[in-house]
Amino acid sequence: MAFDERQMTRVARRMREATGYLEIGMPQEALGRLESLGSLGPFEAEVELLRGEAMRRQQRFEEAAVSFAIAARKSPPPQNKAAWLALSLCWQQVGDAERAMKMLGMARGAKPDG
Repeated sequence: MAFDERQMTRVARRMREATGYLEIGMPQEALGRLESLGSLGPFEAEVELLRGEAMRRQQRFEEAAVSFAIAARKSPPPQNKAAWLALSLCWQQVGDAERAMKMLGMARGAKPDG
């Protein structure tokens, strides 16, 4: 499916709905709004950030980390700092201090390895 104006409107609407569900403490419903969106086009990073936040609120930290990592890689600096920080917090929650510190460094502007 090509990313056209109709798809852009659909994704933007679902993102607003997901954000609303997160604001009222309903992360499962937020995840439901982000399902089956098809092509995300320029919204990929933002959708992954929302998806990660919904999973983080459900204490699904390793799954959230996957979404936050995608958001961090897909967002240009300095917009990616929030995703790197959220990723750091997820690794901290699962007890991986080394990864948490590395991601915190990325949030503060460190260059990625390799």
